[in-house]
Amino acid sequence: MMYDPDSLCFTVDVEWAHPAVLEDLCALFDDAGVTATFFATHAGVSVPGHERGLHPNFRWKGDTGRAVRESDPEVFSSGDEASFYRSVVKRSMTFAPEAKGLRAHSLFSDSALAGIYREAGLEFDCTHQMSLVENLRPFFKQRDMLEIPTFYGDHFDLMAQATGFQPGGIRLDRSGLKVLDFHPNIVFTNAPDEAFYLGTKAFYHDPQRLLAARHPGRGVRTLLMELLECVGAKGIPISTVGRINQVERGKRAQA
Repeated sequence: MMYDPDSLCFTVDVEWAHPAVLEDLCALFDDAGVTATFFATHAGVSVPGHERGLHPNFRWKGDTGRAVRESDPEVFSSGDEASFYRSVVKRSMTFAPEAKGLRAHSLFSDSALAGIYREAGLEFDCTHQMSLVENLRPFFKQRDMLEIPTFYGDHFDLMAQATGFQPGGIRLDRSGLKVLDFHPNIVFTNAPDEAFYLGTKAFYHDPQRLLAARHPGRGVRTLLMELLECVGAKGIPISTVGRINQVERGKRAQA
C-alpha cells in the first residue's frame, strides 16, 4: 500500500459545530466521493464513511479545561502542565477512541506532548501548519510521532487572503503533500474574511441564522466545492492522513 507523494488530503477541525452544519460538510465530501478526516472536539461526532481523529483543546479556560477542573480539580489547581495535558488527551480520546492522529486546537504545540500522545496510542500529528509551502513530506519526530504538516488552512486564508478563494490560488500543481484544513462553520457560511467569520460567532450554533447569513460571493465554501470538482475532473490523487501514517510506519518498519 502506497500513496502518491503529491496527494491531497481533506481534513476538518470540527470546532464544536452544530450537527446540521457538520452533516452539510459531510454531504459535500460524500457527493464528491472523497474520504476526509474529521478531528473531533467533542463527543457524538458521527461522520460515517470518514476517518476520525482528535482536536484536543489545551486552553486552560476551554471546554476540556473546564471539564478537567470539575472532574480532577487537583490536577487543574496544581499548575502541573504535563498532568493537565494528560487529562486533556485522556478526555479527548473518549470522543473518538479509534483515533490514531490529531490536530491540536489553535495549533497548540509543546515538545512535551509527543510522549503524552504516544502514551495514549496516538501516532500522527497534523498540528504543524506550513501554509502553501512546496515539497512538504511527512517526517518522524521525537517519541516516534509522525508529523504530517498542513499545507492549507481556511482560517489562515480568511486572515491572509492568500488564494482569492480560487483553486488556482492554492497551486495544486506544486509538488509535495497537500493537507487541507477546513472548519464546518467557515464552510457553511462561505466566509470570505475573518471579520465576517467573527460576526457569525454570536449565533455559532444556530444553523438557520448561519444559513441566512451565508456569503453570496466567493469564499471558503465556493473554494471547497470547486476543489472537489477539480479532484474528479483532473484525477488529482487523494489520500487520507490515516493512510499516510500507515504507509510511513510500514516503510519505517521495513527499513
